[in-house]
Amino acid sequence: MKSGKRKELLHILSAITAVIFVYALFTLLGIGCPIKFVTGISCMGCGMTRAWLCVLRLDFKSAFYYHPGFWIPPLVLILFYLKNKKIIKNYKFFMFTAAAIFVIIYLVRLIYLNDDIVVFQPENNILSKISKKFIH
Repeated sequence: MKSGKRKELLHILSAITAVIFVYALFTLLGIGCPIKFVTGISCMGCGMTRAWLCVLRLDFKSAFYYHPGFWIPPLVLILFYLKNKKIIKNYKFFMFTAAAIFVIIYLVRLIYLNDDIVVFQPENNILSKISKKFIH
């Protein structure tokens, strides 16, 4: 493995490790998703961890329920890694399409579906919770 490729792989692995560490810390602190914690509104990735835990158990039906786009992040990582090899000629198109699919899934779940995974509850953000404790 060339030194440049090894360095790039090390950066990718470091970023993934940092994300896992921060997520684990937020989970231990009871925060979970920081966006939902601060705003009361689910982020586009809500359900993704539960979906991947289902994939690890080979329960793809539940994975799709928790987040229908669970397959997008690994695909994006693969395409990102392959873009330097010029295997992917339409890299920007693939990335835009993946982002668009992710946004569409989020909006459909937020607006049209009444599920307990993606929620719009701005009254349950951290500032509302703090003010309720001091006011009442």
